Amino acid sequence: MWGPDLEYVDEWTLPLLPDSGMGAPTQMVDACFAVGSDLHWRRSGAHLDLDRLRWTLSLHETGVVGLGVNSSGPRPRSKASNVDERTLGIARYSVDLHMDLSFAEATVVIADIVQTELAGYPPWVEWPVEEKRLLWPTVVDGTAVWRDPRTDRAVAPIGLLAAREDD
Repeated sequence: MWGPDLEYVDEWTLPLLPDSGMGAPTQMVDACFAVGSDLHWRRSGAHLDLDRLRWTLSLHETGVVGLGVNSSGPRPRSKASNVDERTLGIARYSVDLHMDLSFAEATVVIADIVQTELAGYPPWVEWPVEEKRLLWPTVVDGTAVWRDPRTDRAVAPIGLLAAREDD
């Protein structure tokens, strides 16, 4: 998946909202769950079919974790084709995502990768937004949060945007 020179010791394909205990490293599975939970909320732009989204985690012998996010599988026959539908096809090898990260750190790295991919290529999806501004993933006091760059306010913990939807 990541190239002929990279040897991975294990690889897992997970649903959008994976359960811990699927064999993959717990903090990585839980981070995917948190980011996947928030993908349902505060999106602007093209449609994103979350039913088809799958995570791939690949563990390198050095502890680096490769991240894949893919939504390019077959579309359900009942849905009409939408020219403004966004598919994801991320395959990222980055030393930023490593087994030594805490849950909060892994969540921020995964959120940043997905957010950058969605906002970086057409059709664009801005996520998550507040008053037309992208919120930034960051760690505050050991918790992964979405931060408003204008006010520097922590809007919600990553994974709990739904709970703050009415705020």
